[in-house]
Amino acid sequence: MKRLWSGGPVYADDPAFKITTDSVLLAAFAGDKPFQRCMDLGCGGGLLSVLLHEKNPDGVFDSVDIRADAVDVCRENYAANDIDGDVLRADMRQYRTLGEPGAYDLVVCNPPYYYAGKPSPDPDRAAARDEALSPAQFSGAASYLLRRGGTFCLVHKPECLTDIFAAMRLADIEPKRMRLVSHKADSAPSLVLIAGRRGGRPGLAVGPNLILAGADGGPTEEVRGIYHMR
Repeated sequence: MKRLWSGGPVYADDPAFKITTDSVLLAAFAGDKPFQRCMDLGCGGGLLSVLLHEKNPDGVFDSVDIRADAVDVCRENYAANDIDGDVLRADMRQYRTLGEPGAYDLVVCNPPYYYAGKPSPDPDRAAARDEALSPAQFSGAASYLLRRGGTFCLVHKPECLTDIFAAMRLADIEPKRMRLVSHKADSAPSLVLIAGRRGGRPGLAVGPNLILAGADGGPTEEVRGIYHMR
């Protein structure tokens, strides 16, 4: 178990998936407003809950993953950081088994971005890919779990935006905020951060691109703040 930054929370890695930029950026994007209860769909080791708990220590954080080893590590991270909430082992595609409908203010999801391709030689990664969620599946789960007016935040690939927006609207989640993420200012976006509101009115606010590295190759000031490098 390691400390994520000086004076910050401690964290044990998910055995199959290490800390990634997309999860760190999603936590910063989703945690900019207060909330009471959060669900992380496909939690892995619970990094999103650990990071969001730092911003909102009075919240309740529930998480779900299909992998037993991920659930075990997530529970360890909850205990080490005094996080209030439950960690469930379940198939989130069967979202009606996850709890009371409309119980959450915030649902977050960093899903696998692949739906096909060469299987991973790592059995844990291969299992996660086998259970990859489609936009319709993760949007349906979020809609079921969110109260009306609640927020769904996710990170994904820009090339999937059309499918994601269509699925969110069919699930009664209106896309409300979006930021594209690029490695450098002149690079094509490689990630997209999206926030939608269950039962929201049409109207999408597109923020400035989040640039990861400056001209010198070092992290930008925004990224330094997100990673607590200041």
